[in-house]
Amino acid sequence: MISSKSTLDPIDRKLISILQADARVSNVDLAAQVGLSPTPCSRRVKRLEDLGVITGYGARVNQAALGNGISVLIAVRLLESPLPVLDAFIEAVKASPEITKCQLVTGELDYILTVRTTDVDALREWVLTELKRIPHVAETSTMLILDTVKSVE
Repeated sequence: MISSKSTLDPIDRKLISILQADARVSNVDLAAQVGLSPTPCSRRVKRLEDLGVITGYGARVNQAALGNGISVLIAVRLLESPLPVLDAFIEAVKASPEITKCQLVTGELDYILTVRTTDVDALREWVLTELKRIPHVAETSTMLILDTVKSVE
């Protein structure tokens, strides 16, 4: 991980930005875009990987093309939160392929889930048969995602 002594300079930040937009960019093109020659560029990218700034590479997938046309955020509040309850909830989340992201949050809620299903009927069925049956779930609130204007991860 980055220590307080290891800071990112403007070239590092530009490398990260370019790789976030297109992780398949060639090292030659990447180097040209940041004003470096290929060898120092690849060294910088390797350094960012070694520092844990760049944690991996992946493909952005059109979920609708996979049949997952509905994406929702579901806020979850648990009845209680001792460790065994949290562990049981997390295991149930990990076992559900519909849940694509689970984030622990502060405030009145406990978790925010990102869920993908084929359509509203499938979402309704999943909520009633899967989510509501997870032990210790006290309350949920579902928000349909209409559009994603920006997504940088």
